[in-house]
Amino acid sequence: MEVIPIKSSVISKGDDVVSILLSKCKVEDGDIIAIADKAIAAAQGRFIRYEDIKPSDRAVELAKESGLEPGFVELVLRNSDIVFGTAYRTLLTLKNGILVANAGIDHKNAPKGYAALWPEDPNKEADRIREEIERRTGKKVGVIIVDSKLSPLRMGTTGFALGMSGFKGIRDFRGKRDIYGKKILMTVMNLADALAAAAHIFMGEGDDLVPFVLIRGAPVEMGQFNPDELKIEPEKCVYFRPLYLSRLTERSTS
Repeated sequence: MEVIPIKSSVISKGDDVVSILLSKCKVEDGDIIAIADKAIAAAQGRFIRYEDIKPSDRAVELAKESGLEPGFVELVLRNSDIVFGTAYRTLLTLKNGILVANAGIDHKNAPKGYAALWPEDPNKEADRIREEIERRTGKKVGVIIVDSKLSPLRMGTTGFALGMSGFKGIRDFRGKRDIYGKKILMTVMNLADALAAAAHIFMGEGDDLVPFVLIRGAPVEMGQFNPDELKIEPEKCVYFRPLYLSRLTERSTS
């Protein structure tokens, strides 16, 4: 498998990310195109000046707890489905079924005083980009929109597939056999996040200016599949279920 970083100048509102991508590389059938979510945020004009947002009382309180700017916290509150609590410069939130810091809103790689939001519908945007690439080139490709995330009790960020299109994002090992012949009961491999993590190595988190990564020869099944198969219900999540249930228990006994 080849992982090929593609540099670009800074992307601005109104830019056509597909035109920029295709001007810098030639795609082939079966390629996976990873695109940084900040590049899409820039092109779509999804940079919000949080310093102009009037914070609510709750935002002011959470800002004091976390060390974040009150206007930024208010923006997070408005874009979160659930806010669980705070850590240093972080609110732990649930957004679109994803457990993520700050509802995916980020200061990095946005102008000073602004924050970058996720696309309105990341999977739909991945579909649109893939269809446009295929229309212009005649090649069947997959697309991943890449953001970074924190993992429980692990230092640093890794990439994950915020949106995807054009290939099967998981490989299900349940019912198959391991090397000792035992039936596998639980294991599902998340291919989309693994590929996003590989792309994220080259995209970086600073001024790398690598908004695209071309992944060639990935061991995936091409085609149209449901991207929601990457998600798991909260009551089945090994991290979310015990912590959330313990929190509910504490509330009921307090």
